[in-house]
Amino acid sequence: MDLLVLSEVRWGYFRTRKQFLLSRFPERWRIFFAQPPAFGGDDPWTPRREGNVTYFTVPFLKPGTRQAAYNVIAETALGRTTIESLAEAALRRRIQRLGLERSPVVMVSNIYCPGALARLEKRACFYDYNDNPFQFSSTPSWAAPYWEQTVAQADAVFVVSEYYRRKLAETLKQPLIPLGNGVEYDQFASPRPVPPDLASSPRPWIGYLGLLSHFLDFETLEALRENRRGGTLVLIGPGSPATEERLAELAARPGVVRLGPKPYEEVPAYMQALDVGVIPFRAQDPYVQGINPNKVYQFLASGCPVVTTPLMDLDQVPPSLQFAETAIEMVQAVHRALDQRPPVEACRALARPHDWGGLAERMVAEIERRLS
Repeated sequence: MDLLVLSEVRWGYFRTRKQFLLSRFPERWRIFFAQPPAFGGDDPWTPRREGNVTYFTVPFLKPGTRQAAYNVIAETALGRTTIESLAEAALRRRIQRLGLERSPVVMVSNIYCPGALARLEKRACFYDYNDNPFQFSSTPSWAAPYWEQTVAQADAVFVVSEYYRRKLAETLKQPLIPLGNGVEYDQFASPRPVPPDLASSPRPWIGYLGLLSHFLDFETLEALRENRRGGTLVLIGPGSPATEERLAELAARPGVVRLGPKPYEEVPAYMQALDVGVIPFRAQDPYVQGINPNKVYQFLASGCPVVTTPLMDLDQVPPSLQFAETAIEMVQAVHRALDQRPPVEACRALARPHDWGGLAERMVAEIERRLS
């Protein structure tokens, strides 16, 4: 069977939910992954293969690029129509050349190609709702009809969190299938040495690892810095234009080290080394309330206790997994984890049921059940 994926992110963009799930589909499935252009990045205009996934670039409509002229064109209705027509023609040519089935199964998370999606002959269409498409700063004012036209074509929707399931149930009639995020359990549970660039910092190590985005609560980060017990607040991950100024100010203060982005293969070593992992997001932000971050499961699989903003999809198991809505609660929970350091296996037991292999099996089973 063939699965055509219309994605809003590139296959090689970090390690995303799509990579973790689709790369684990059984061999009876052929995966064809159509991604938007990177505009200057390493775009695979000629298809490439990774396992059972063939990925390639299609010139889909893409808002908020670094190409000023393109952005000006995309802001006009005529410009968007032209870009969408070119993308649809390119997609059809690529499908024909790759020899897809006449009516493949389609999975979509890119809301900017509803016309092409509507005119595709398909056995069924599934929407993978990992993020709210309106949570990003680059989302344009004209995006709402694109979302409505796209999701209306889905026969069922995979939903990443209970919060989003409840929200979508208010407006959508399609079946909503809960399928959370997860972890490559063995990758994070296998012991690693302490990274050299972390070893020289005073302990305890209280760390955040991930995109340093506008979701971060800087008041909470400062509270953690002030109450670090002589240790170090460790920040690891790529920056964001929205937070760069505040991050630079924070990193210049005593007790903070910013180690920059790390390759995915090195992430387990840093998580295993930390004394406590923290996810200090702005708890009242409605987009934060809907996320189900991979790093919760990655921290736990690494044997590291974690303190995060509340999640509907997990129950607290102190001190291995604790929730905190305010800066004071975050500091108190971190101190609790330091004082009552849980056994490594107690943390890992919470992550083990969320291995990506099991989640991929559930996704495949749901798709095949609905096809039959």
